[in-house]
Amino acid sequence: MRHASLPVIAVAALLSLGATAPLHAEIEAGGAVKADTCADDGKTLGVSRTIEIDTTGGPAIGGDQKRALQLLNDGEVVLTFDDGPMKSRTRAILKALADQCTKATFFMVGQMALADPAMVREVAAGGNTIGTHTWSHRNMRFANTKAIDQQIESAVSMVAKANGAPIAPLFRFPYLSSSRQAEAYLKNRNIAAVWVDVDSKDYLTRNPEVVKNRILAQLATSKKGIILMHDIHAWTAQMLPGLLAALHEKGFKVVHLVAKAPVATIASYDAAAEKAIASKTAAKAADPMAERSLVWSMTPAPDAKHRARAVKKVQGKPAIVDGVPATAPSSQGKTRAPAAAKDETPFWQFNLFN
Repeated sequence: MRHASLPVIAVAALLSLGATAPLHAEIEAGGAVKADTCADDGKTLGVSRTIEIDTTGGPAIGGDQKRALQLLNDGEVVLTFDDGPMKSRTRAILKALADQCTKATFFMVGQMALADPAMVREVAAGGNTIGTHTWSHRNMRFANTKAIDQQIESAVSMVAKANGAPIAPLFRFPYLSSSRQAEAYLKNRNIAAVWVDVDSKDYLTRNPEVVKNRILAQLATSKKGIILMHDIHAWTAQMLPGLLAALHEKGFKVVHLVAKAPVATIASYDAAAEKAIASKTAAKAADPMAERSLVWSMTPAPDAKHRARAVKKVQGKPAIVDGVPATAPSSQGKTRAPAAAKDETPFWQFNLFN
């Protein structure tokens, strides 16, 4: 494995958590996690060091990608979560992280940030890093130039606007599926693609213990790695306290990724994001029950026939993929998948609420 040279990244070692102002979880009225500093008593996992990444030129981070920066030493892990935020799951994950005085990187989907901007801010308030994961979890391997632009930029602007503050130029490909075109776009925009060394595959089971053991088994072999989890699964949230305790017991150290500079947004996408948030806020005020939840297939798509497919209901609410509402259930109780959204459809015209 190759290690990054100092001109490419700046590494700040934070010993004994003293400079990191780690978090301890308390619960406020309404269930939000309240931040408080916690003592370095050796009883929590904490953050062993923070790596500041210079994303100039859009480097690849981790995984088995060619020329990727390999930033970790044996015994070190990076905690990452994709696909959220989703309040009922993400908040429980934030509590587990704060209870262990540690931090993670959250790769957020633009649609999910629009659905709950307050949750984006809550993740940031915990000292976690926020990156992006496309607008609608689209497989970038099959996206044309226009779709790549829209999927990446709409997510960047939306998540930043929802956060009310700049976010990191860190990106993860949905399904860990990329193309040369998409990777070139990120490089041109100075956005780093963060890959994966340890895949929880928490979409394959609802058993928290299975997910935890799968992660630990991979770490037993790899000795280190960027861990992929998803903050849209209840079982992942249930699993996390046990995983963090096990990592601490086994002597693993958490490394926190931050960016040297925030991502630069594009004005036209910023304006569209502001308009979408204002419209969503007005609609919610008029009809608080109108919000919709979003979810998608987590199985890597092997070919183009899987584009914009696999609609799944969440808590009995209508599902939406790429902004196209699912059709009504048939008499047999099955839901037909919607047609794929056309690339020329304006990317903000998503029916997130009625």
